[in-house]
Amino acid sequence: MRYFLIAIVSALSFTVPMLFANQSDILLETNIANTENSALVFTEQEKAWMQENKSISVIGDTAWFPFEGFDINGNYTGIVAEVLTLISEKSGLIFNVSETVSWSDTLKYSMDQQVDVISGSASNPLLEKNYRSTYSTIKNPIVIVGPSSMEYIPDLTAIKDLRIALVNRSGYSNTIATSYPHLSFIGVDHISDALLGIADEEYDVAITSMALASYQISELGLYELRIVGVTDLDMELTLFVNRNKPILWDIINKVKLHETPLERHEILSKWIKQKYIDRYPPERMRALVLLIVLLIGFAFYRNRLLKKQGKELLQLSQTDKLTNIHNRLYLDKVLLQSASQSKRYKTTFSLIVIDIDLFKQVNDKFGHLIGDKLLKQFSFLLSDNIRSSDVVGRWGGEEFLIICPKTNLQEALILAEKLRDIIYQAIFINVGRKTASFGVAEFRSDDSADDCLGRADKALYSAKNTGRNQVKAESE
Repeated sequence: MRYFLIAIVSALSFTVPMLFANQSDILLETNIANTENSALVFTEQEKAWMQENKSISVIGDTAWFPFEGFDINGNYTGIVAEVLTLISEKSGLIFNVSETVSWSDTLKYSMDQQVDVISGSASNPLLEKNYRSTYSTIKNPIVIVGPSSMEYIPDLTAIKDLRIALVNRSGYSNTIATSYPHLSFIGVDHISDALLGIADEEYDVAITSMALASYQISELGLYELRIVGVTDLDMELTLFVNRNKPILWDIINKVKLHETPLERHEILSKWIKQKYIDRYPPERMRALVLLIVLLIGFAFYRNRLLKKQGKELLQLSQTDKLTNIHNRLYLDKVLLQSASQSKRYKTTFSLIVIDIDLFKQVNDKFGHLIGDKLLKQFSFLLSDNIRSSDVVGRWGGEEFLIICPKTNLQEALILAEKLRDIIYQAIFINVGRKTASFGVAEFRSDDSADDCLGRADKALYSAKNTGRNQVKAESE
């Protein structure tokens, strides 16, 4: 049962974080090696080039947030804008940004190589014809967005019968279309068109980057939408530099290599919206939690029940069924432990062996049922009149053994004599008075458990052979 509980706890520790994973852990990944501890040094050629080319032309998408866009005052903002500002501060370059109305418009500029720098997703074949990508700024997964009522989608193969919105000619759209030719994609100009289309039931799902999805869902107030799945593809945001300007590419890459983790974090955390991926609708999540609670409750109940049963079984294995005191198996165990502890800690203990006198006559005269009652009453008298530290048990038949910890021979003789007198004074049911003989021995440093027990047995036989109803010590 303990392993069952461990399995449940392990499953919870793995699945709960997965169910409620905060996407910022994924969104803040970058592929930039950290060289912040080394100085940023430009070559003479790079310095000369920057002196001659202070102004760098850039085109930015109107509303590709959180990556880039223009606010109501016409200011260029977003992650790319922050990155360009940081590059400008470290290099002295001035970036002049022009606005494009759509991604298609941006691609037209790239074909004519009219500008120096364009932002986009890495490995975009349309941009790479005339531009060269720098180190990526952000890496985040491509996700599936759908209505909140939609169940979690494990991969793209599960949406083959759905209407799928995909932004035209984005870096990842070509990869997805090539990798999944059996899917039916519907091209849109902007991710907002896709999300609004899902809200209006024009599309079933949309495929986009997690950063775009979470930001746009929040900005558009489309709280009836959520991220319903994560693909095995990633989108890497990067800067593309005109292939005719290789020195500019070197300069930008050198600056990006010297960005500190704190600088990158401040930029990304400012623009990345926090949103959770729900693998299950709320009602199914509640059912799952209830099931887990019930399983844990059942496991604890079973564990307590098994512990109780285990204790009961242990008690039964150590108890004489007739007299309800310890049996020989338990006495053997305690005797060996007492001998070991006595040698280790230089202490002593004593044994008292007891035999009911002429017990066979009781069975012969009154029958075994009366004999059993006598054994029960005799056992009660012993257990009720020994010390709390003493251990008493039925050694076999009508013979009993008492183990007396930290007790020398004289102390054990006093206890034995007390018990002998109590038994002699007792009236046994259907039988009347009965007597018992006692043999006492003290454990010695060079003894084994059997040695001490053997001497106690000899003392008992001496008591029985010299008149019964008496206590004999090992030396007598």
